[in-house]
Amino acid sequence: MTAVLLQFAYLWAIGFCLYTSGWLILRADRNRTTMSLAACQLLIIIWCVPQLFLSLPMSREIKYLLYGISYLGISFIGSFWLLFSFFYCQRPIRLWSKILLFGVSLTDYAMFLTNEGHHFFYRVFAVDHVVYGPVFYVHMLFTYACVFLGIGVVLACFRKKQVAVLHMLVIILAAAIPLGFNLLYLSGVVKAGFDLTPPAFALSSFFMLVAVFRYDFLDIHVLAFERIFSAISEGVVVYNKRGMITYLNPAAKNWLGVKKGDDGRTLCEELERMAKAWKRENEALPGLEEEKDLLALPTGEKLRLKHYPLRNKQGEETAQILLLTDVGEYFELLRQNRELAVSEQRLAIAQERNRIAQEVHDTTGHTLTMISSLVKLSRIACEDGSGGSIEDYLNQAQELASQGIKELRCSINHLRQGNDRELVTEGIFQLTRRIKEIEVEVELQGEDGERYSHLSSVICRCLREAVTNCLKYARATHMDVIVKFGKNDLSLYVFDNGQGCARIEEHNGIRGIRERVEKAGGQVRFISAEGEGFQMVIQLPL
Repeated sequence: MTAVLLQFAYLWAIGFCLYTSGWLILRADRNRTTMSLAACQLLIIIWCVPQLFLSLPMSREIKYLLYGISYLGISFIGSFWLLFSFFYCQRPIRLWSKILLFGVSLTDYAMFLTNEGHHFFYRVFAVDHVVYGPVFYVHMLFTYACVFLGIGVVLACFRKKQVAVLHMLVIILAAAIPLGFNLLYLSGVVKAGFDLTPPAFALSSFFMLVAVFRYDFLDIHVLAFERIFSAISEGVVVYNKRGMITYLNPAAKNWLGVKKGDDGRTLCEELERMAKAWKRENEALPGLEEEKDLLALPTGEKLRLKHYPLRNKQGEETAQILLLTDVGEYFELLRQNRELAVSEQRLAIAQERNRIAQEVHDTTGHTLTMISSLVKLSRIACEDGSGGSIEDYLNQAQELASQGIKELRCSINHLRQGNDRELVTEGIFQLTRRIKEIEVEVELQGEDGERYSHLSSVICRCLREAVTNCLKYARATHMDVIVKFGKNDLSLYVFDNGQGCARIEEHNGIRGIRERVEKAGGQVRFISAEGEGFQMVIQLPL
């Protein structure tokens, strides 16, 4: 009966290990961690298969052959287990360490194969019994050392919170159970008459199989997720192809109130439903026309939901990742942008109102001043009895009134009066020819050209305001206008012989001149003194 149970235990261990290693090789992500674990499972199979036949009658040579197959697994399982522990915990292991590790395993197996020549591995090897030699015990100590060191590596990573509790327990049990049974067998504490280690591997393989299939031990890189995403502000949820949540970081746990083992597909459907509902409720908000993955939690957080599938090299879907980003700051920025847009609109309205006011002031003031000057000249002509002059003055006044109305309409409609691309001298001469009350002398320095035309409007409007101020306040009889066409700039000098002023106050007229010049990137200076007239100097860069 014992022999039957033992055979069943061997078959159980072989079956579990074969299924686990096959799944790791064919279905899991192929990396060094999964491949090293698959190698451990295959070595257990190699260890256990010969045990099925050792209870049968056989010769010494057949027994030695079966032991040779079995010890192929025994010699290398410690090295592969230690390698798996380092890989799983992402601990670095140098090339020379790997060479030393597998060199020892290869040496142990070579000593077994050549035992007939030295008897260091087995002192006695017979059909009915064996007596172990020193190399065998050295080999077993080496294997135990590898197992204990691998367990230590896993425990160290667990203390650093880099390995989940469940996974840490699986790794330790998978190594400790066979190790404990092997120690009982070799020490002779249990007089079973057969090696207890292979049946123990059946139990550890069962734990490993449950871990792989029930808790996604290796098909999803939980360790990498935890190391990268545990401290970030975004929420990360991972669920496997069976829909079970296998990982979520603290941010996702706080926001969603879910835990490992919950239904990930149901969670995803609920989040997508919330996103559609939020879209319907807020589709009229400006700046959100293209947004479709935003949602609001009952607690008030606003999140953006992204959904990413994970696939293996065969293109099969192995997991789904939900990435949740807090977009509360984004919404606050949208609110601020909307407020800023309203403020900018109000500012634009105010600027337009000021522009129209300045244009109306300049145009109306100049027009009325010129008409007033012509009326004054008409009255003088009437007193002198020169009827022809009166008619000329009245015609000019009518022309000025019509031109002023046209300019006002242009100002209100944001259309510039005249052609901005006309030559500077054309605008200046057109303006100065209409002045009758005082003498205006224009001097040109340099040669006018189209390269200065974009400054024609600024120069003419500033000169018009200077003429208006002169006629209204200066009591001047003469005005000099000098236009200097430089290589890289354009300058305007205006001088009158009026009464001047001790203190220049910048009201609408002078302030309008300064704003126009500075907007064009230029500079303006006003100079006056009591009884010394008024001077204006403008310099504009090309």
